[in-house]
Amino acid sequence: MKVWRELFGMTHATRTAVAEMHGKGESKIVGFGFAAFVKKSFAEAEVRNPRPGLNSRIIESVVAGKPVIATFEDVRDANTQGDLQQVILDTSWHNALLSPTQRDEVRVLLGIAYMDLHVGYHFSRILSEMVDELDLWHVRDHRSFQIADRFEAYRRTHPDSTWNADRALLVATLDSMRSDPHSIAAGLFQHHLEPRFAFTPGEQQLLEAALEGSDDASAASSLFVSLPAIKRRWESIFERVASVTPDLCPPGNGTRGIQKRQRVLAYVRNHPEELRPFNFGRHKRLQQLATGSDRSPPGR
Repeated sequence: MKVWRELFGMTHATRTAVAEMHGKGESKIVGFGFAAFVKKSFAEAEVRNPRPGLNSRIIESVVAGKPVIATFEDVRDANTQGDLQQVILDTSWHNALLSPTQRDEVRVLLGIAYMDLHVGYHFSRILSEMVDELDLWHVRDHRSFQIADRFEAYRRTHPDSTWNADRALLVATLDSMRSDPHSIAAGLFQHHLEPRFAFTPGEQQLLEAALEGSDDASAASSLFVSLPAIKRRWESIFERVASVTPDLCPPGNGTRGIQKRQRVLAYVRNHPEELRPFNFGRHKRLQQLATGSDRSPPGR
């Protein structure tokens, strides 16, 4: 539980979705989803050497003090290059409390929540381990998530393994998404716009809180900063936007602060890439390398 709490706190790399059912004056959690960005070296090793226990290895890495969870810098750089690696650690629902129709509704809600939480990121690979035949049955029609391995080779070399036999490693990549363009996650692998404003992490956090309906006082409380600090962040956001797109956030006193907020929030709501970690310096260098403009002049 200590490790799971630590994972939930890694907001730069983890995303959580919860589905609730309300009725008879009470609320119950009936669905849950959890995913984490991981280091590319870990994802590649899992694909090269598939074996049961994907989640366990992630947990063990945190316990050992050498987490394979991506750092903020890892996420920022991978997102800049369109090379994010993710593991879906859990997608589950409360069978005992739900009818078949309600279970389908929860699955759809979790899928929508997953997309909402990750839109604007630039993915390269998503991994997930199915733990039984029921898991596999639920993804049987998902061409985008392909069964990479059923761990037959592992079981042959580890005949005494206690892992159940009906497990499988699922992988989604750009190529597999092309085979299922109508998948809910297909957009995560498509071409995206680069952000324009280079918001700082603190500014991104404030914008996300405002999009969720928080006022300044609530944002200050949730972000653990003072109310004057929130005001300064807004001013910095307005100045940054005005310097790039004056029409969106006109400088001066002609536009009230509330109007500026509405315009900025409307823009970032439709451009979620502005709220994702992005390395502008690295992006510029990659562009230079791609165009050849970074070449040194030839020697004499």
